[in-house]
Amino acid sequence: MADDASPRDACPLQTIFALSEAGLLPAGDDAPIVAQACRVWPYDASLALAAVAYPMPGSDRIGERQLRLVVAMLGAEDARLLAVHETDLAEDAAFALTGDGLLLDTARYDLAKGVRAFGVVLRSAAPGPSCPDGRANDEMTLYVREGETLRPVFTSNLDFWARVEGEPCSWAPGQRLVTEEARFTIAVQPTAHHGFADLRVQSNVARTETVTGSDRETSSQRRDSRVLRYDGSRYDTSALQNGFFWTQAPSDE
Repeated sequence: MADDASPRDACPLQTIFALSEAGLLPAGDDAPIVAQACRVWPYDASLALAAVAYPMPGSDRIGERQLRLVVAMLGAEDARLLAVHETDLAEDAAFALTGDGLLLDTARYDLAKGVRAFGVVLRSAAPGPSCPDGRANDEMTLYVREGETLRPVFTSNLDFWARVEGEPCSWAPGQRLVTEEARFTIAVQPTAHHGFADLRVQSNVARTETVTGSDRETSSQRRDSRVLRYDGSRYDTSALQNGFFWTQAPSDE
């Protein structure tokens, strides 16, 4: 996610009204909204971007709800609906959405001449298991506009943590525990496949080693990256499996 990912700005009332009038959000002043983010697109100030999530009927308990995410492009002045994409989201032990869980990323994702993507980030607030082996968060999807449709072309988590060595929640003296945490950043490359630019995904990895019963702790950092190619419909993210691609041999070619 880039530095110009927006804080979670509330959507203007005219945007919520326009989405409701189009049947994309529940109608009424008391329509439930779980999370929302809106922003005028720096790439084109005549356009506004919106991401709004709401619960489906009968879904009330956080962590167990069925949600719908509406991503839309509208006229910045009149909130005229131009393009949209809808996604169903299921909450569980690993994913729960709260009011600050949606962000917009409007970095310069210039994928082709006249085609700039934007990102929507889902930030989970789920606590997860008490003794995890790993976790992932900040799932980002890049969208491009095709007429009245917003098409997802890339999806990956951007934040990862994993236990590399040692047993979780084991306090036996002398146990060595190694964990790694990584954060992805995405850059557009000058090369292209099937009409869209390649994407370089760089991981900044922080490794921490501790020994139970000792105050000794060592930390180190490293970087690794992979180049992702467009296959004609979306970017192949198989090289990012589980987020921990740096344990594999480089395979940019």
